[in-house]
Amino acid sequence: MKKYSFDDLVENFDLNKFIKYLDKQCKNKISYPPTPSFIRKNPQDIYRDLIKSSTTKKISYKKLEEDVVENSGDFMDQAMENGNLLDHVHSNFKLEKNYLFAYGDKEPTPWYFYFIISSKINKCFYIILFFQDIEEGFQVAYCIKKVKSKNLAIKFVKEEQKKLEKNKFYIK
Repeated sequence: MKKYSFDDLVENFDLNKFIKYLDKQCKNKISYPPTPSFIRKNPQDIYRDLIKSSTTKKISYKKLEEDVVENSGDFMDQAMENGNLLDHVHSNFKLEKNYLFAYGDKEPTPWYFYFIISSKINKCFYIILFFQDIEEGFQVAYCIKKVKSKNLAIKFVKEEQKKLEKNKFYIK
């Protein structure tokens, strides 16, 4: 039986389907920090939606997910941390700017990665949050906002940073 990889995900990727998933993700309210219970209530996630957007009649979601994680999981994790995952999937997406914030009252400190990603097709900017809590073994990546200009995206991320700074354990 064939083992699927990230290349198979890219080859079968349906951009229009994925953009619908991103737009749906943007409607969720964010929680600080995004806890596992929050994610269970709002299950949108970049990884899941990429896989859903690449399933076909011949490739099931479960098989594609298992194989991609097994064969390309480290690559996908690294690409997500760098903000380049969507660039690797389709040329419609381009990483415009990234931010890294850390805060928490425990070690290792939870990380907030914010990525501003442009989309050529629908002429907008998506703000992706990649949250990683190493101690809990938990990470999630999802779209938190869609805006029409890069300046609005930057302004939004700076406002999010101010929210994080209100936590007395914020690390600059």
